[in-house]
Amino acid sequence: MAKNYAVLGLGKFGYHVALGLVENGENVILCDNDETSFVKLRDKAEQIYILDCTDKIALKEAGVSDLDIVIVSIGENIEASILTVMALKELNNKKIIAKAISGTHGTILEKLGVDEVVYAEKQAANRLLSEITESNIEEIEISANMHACKAIISNYFVKRSVGTIREEDNVRIVAIRRGETWNIDVESDFILQRGDVVLFLGEVEHISHILKTIES
Repeated sequence: MAKNYAVLGLGKFGYHVALGLVENGENVILCDNDETSFVKLRDKAEQIYILDCTDKIALKEAGVSDLDIVIVSIGENIEASILTVMALKELNNKKIIAKAISGTHGTILEKLGVDEVVYAEKQAANRLLSEITESNIEEIEISANMHACKAIISNYFVKRSVGTIREEDNVRIVAIRRGETWNIDVESDFILQRGDVVLFLGEVEHISHILKTIES
């Protein structure tokens, strides 16, 4: 079943989210208090409203009530961001995703009932660091006893097969990136090379061993 979206605030972050939704053919309502924000979207989107996003009545008249997902991209104006979220909650929108510009701002949004807080600049910086840093090691908690880690292959794994690593190190290799391409359909006889980026999955103790081996 198709979902209904709204994007409130069309700065850099909001614009790209809105553009992605529109180009994917989603039903999306776009709102901003500045007419110039819509210049690049006028020919692409049908539901465009120039309004004060903190105004509950204006939002309701624009159809921003009982929606599946609303994205609030008004991070720079913290007061407006907070008042907008409060209005959206009163209008019974099912899921609210909001951009925050600081930890304190994010905490306030969470206490107001925002379902997901996005730190756009921080997340973009982390992605960039992950791409350009040679010591690319990232651990991800899946559950209390299951972790995953993404790492660039070191000496220990060079010229070893996926099947051998699974049997001897008690971890699964679920994806491998060689060059620019990720491969999730990896055969047991696939041989790893220096520079491959590998996504491992396994129990905490085994993933910890993998991390120590790579970092040593």
